[in-house]
Amino acid sequence: MAIIEIEIVSDVICPWCYIASRNLQKAITLYKKTYPDGSNDSFSITWTPYFIDQVPPAESILVQGMSASATRTPHHTIPSWKRDKLSVIEIDRMLRRMTPEQVSAAQTRLKRVGAASGIQFKFGGYVGSSRLAHRLLHLVKEKKGGEVQDRLAEMLFHYQFEREADVSEEDVVVEAGGRVGLGEEEVRGWLATDEGVEEIEEQGRQARDAGVQGVPHIIVGGQHHFDGALDVSEFFEAVVLARQSGLSRYWDTGSFLEVGLELH
Repeated sequence: MAIIEIEIVSDVICPWCYIASRNLQKAITLYKKTYPDGSNDSFSITWTPYFIDQVPPAESILVQGMSASATRTPHHTIPSWKRDKLSVIEIDRMLRRMTPEQVSAAQTRLKRVGAASGIQFKFGGYVGSSRLAHRLLHLVKEKKGGEVQDRLAEMLFHYQFEREADVSEEDVVVEAGGRVGLGEEEVRGWLATDEGVEEIEEQGRQARDAGVQGVPHIIVGGQHHFDGALDVSEFFEAVVLARQSGLSRYWDTGSFLEVGLELH
């Protein structure tokens, strides 16, 4: 049984990251159904924090009110994107530097693309710092494992973009945690400490130092890097490439072993 590792560098306030997550899950489902012996393979997914706002905003801002007059902080230099795929730069322009008419047009595009991925985007809520949500994602990974972290990431996106909830608020992330089986007292206890604060900041710095300049950024098999919200077929091809390149592991006698895979 091969274990294909996928790292998703993302920000929970990035709508294109939500689309990428949905498309990746669909690609994994397709892989398991169609790739030879794919149903016997499994996936190890890790979420790595990236902060669109390197300096946390002082307060949340109404999404519909964000335009050129509502800029919060300066941002990093615009990178050169392969195929000009759906990047954080588009979010930046959409929410901060466009006229109200342009914001509306960009949100219409997001709704159209999101609907194809099963996401019903709504833009009546607030957006703020993602630090709290990222810290909970980190703590869940440490304490509960990758599968729970993956479900929590999906739920946080759902709350921010479909329920118009603000994931910078503790009550919101606690409720989202409850939807994936985490106890309220447990989550509030974790968040009452400083645990995970330094770790997520360091992970965010490491991502930028490694050359990640926008999100979503997905690494398949530890070597294949992809920028932007790829469609289902592109993600499927990426997974197959990792599998055929031997960039996966297999389970044997109770321990993970690195292998070069041969397909027969």
